[in-house]
Parts: sequence; structure tokens; C-alpha cells
Amino acid sequence: MVGITIGVGEYYSRLAKYAAQAVEEKTGVKTTILGDQHFASSGLPAPHHLKLRMFDFVDDESLLYFDADMVCLNSWKPACCAREDAVVAVAESARPLHVRTAQDWEIPVEEYFNAGLLILNRKCHWEWLRETERFVLTDKKFAEYDPYDQAALNITRHRLGLKLELLDRRYNWIGYGSSRLSYEVPVFLAHGLHPENKFANIDFFEGRYKPPFQWHIEINEDEMNTLKDRIFRMKVGDTERRIRFNNDATIRPPYFPGAGQYWFIRNRAGSSLLTICSEGQILQEFKKTQVGSWNSVQRLEFAMANASAGGHL
Repeated sequence: MVGITIGVGEYYSRLAKYAAQAVEEKTGVKTTILGDQHFASSGLPAPHHLKLRMFDFVDDESLLYFDADMVCLNSWKPACCAREDAVVAVAESARPLHVRTAQDWEIPVEEYFNAGLLILNRKCHWEWLRETERFVLTDKKFAEYDPYDQAALNITRHRLGLKLELLDRRYNWIGYGSSRLSYEVPVFLAHGLHPENKFANIDFFEGRYKPPFQWHIEINEDEMNTLKDRIFRMKVGDTERRIRFNNDATIRPPYFPGAGQYWFIRNRAGSSLLTICSEGQILQEFKKTQVGSWNSVQRLEFAMANASAGGHL
């Protein structure tokens, strides 16, 4: 596996250099930067379109793509996340623009991914990238809609029926730095370090900015694996509703009350806590009982139902 990022122009070349160094240090993956020379010789209309020709610049069968404004903060093994038959990415945030884009092109909202992190392989994905390039350059509707690559990659993946494997947002935390929660969870890849400071990444790498990291939330991966792709029956008094916990630690719409879109299980004081959060804050926590349900301090009770059969456990 090799890593690839794009750094065209003075600003993005500096970003890409630092981003690549961090990825190599934290993952052990050697990285290639597609820069001004690659862009000039490509004949492409915009630098971000180099993403659609990534396999032309490397010999390896698998690659890790990351945007230049990504910062690798903690160690991880991309090869362990790779899939031979699937596009590996992270779900996009459920903001109106992205939801509307998915709806306009008839893509299930929960399958709309952020293209800032991609793990691909040549056999399954080379032709997809080329088809996306053809789509971007020729589709009249798209030309009026979105000149960038993310929407196009989502549209063509869905049309081609390519399998999608979504990682949880620790591998591509969008809007990093806009909330205290982003600093408390040990994040592997932050998509920018401060949403209001364009130069925060460079300042960080050059020692002028220190984010207030407080990585005290300990994720319980094993316990999470037992709840992935499960449906929960939530009881509040006489009211009952069903909520699905997706494999990528998102909550499928309808969300948990209070705009809960994400979930994880963490260890605290010898207990496992099921934590529901929005994009930026924890909304509710539940403690596991001896009979397998989860109780909150507000006495909301979760009783698990089998995701495939819909029966009660």
C-alpha cells in the first residue's frame, strides 16, 4: 500500500508535505505527493481531478488517499481497514447540502461519503475513477451542479453498484476543532484542525499552534462490535421507537432524539457506557444492565432487537 495526497500551488504543497510526513510517521505508509508537475502534465482542468488518476502515478495495487488538509494525529494501520471488493471511506456529515446532494442524485443518505479519505485497490477501483473523470467532464447536469470530485465519486459509485465500507469518523473527523468532543476522542485523522483558521494545520506542524487535546475517552472496540448493525427498541414511558446503530458508528435516520447522529462505547470507572452524541457533543449515556439492556440516568431503557429478524432479545 502507498499513500497519495495532492499539493498543487504554494499553500497546498506546504500542507501536503506536512500531511504526508504525519501519515508516514503514524501509519508507516510511504506517501507520494501529486504536485505542480503532475498537474501540468495531466491536462486536467483542476488539481483535484488528479485524484481520479491516482493509479496512473503509482505501481502498488492498493492505495490510501488523504486530502492535504488532513492531519494524522494517532497511529493506525490502513492495511487493516482495506477491503479488496469495497471503497473504504467515512460517511459525510449530515448537513443540508450533503443531504440534498444525495437526494438529488438518488443516493441513500447514509451511503454518501466524504472523499477526503479513501482506501482503494487497483482491480476494483481503477475503472471507477476513470468513469468518474468521464462523468465530470461530460455530464451536463453535473457541470451545472458541482465542479468538485466528491459528489461525482458518490454518484458514479452508486450507479456502478460498487460496495462501500464505511469507517467511523475517527478516521476522518469533519469539522474538527469546532467542539470540545473532537479534542476528547482519540482521533486518527482530523480533517483540518480549526474550521475558522485556514492556516491552523501549518501553524500546528511548525509549532505555533497547539490544539487543546484531551484524549481521555477510551473507546471499547470489542463492546462496540457486539452492537454494530443492530436495531434498538427505545422506550420512553409509553412511547417506543426503533433506532439502528450502523457499523460505522453512525445512527441511521431517524436519529436519536436531540439530533444524535453518532454512537460509541467507552470505558469509564470500570463500566462500559453507551454514548450517543451529535456532531459536537454528548447527548446521552447508558449503562449496561445484567440482563443486556442499557439504562440511562433519565431512566430511558434500550432493549435490543435483532437487526435481521426484528425479534426481541
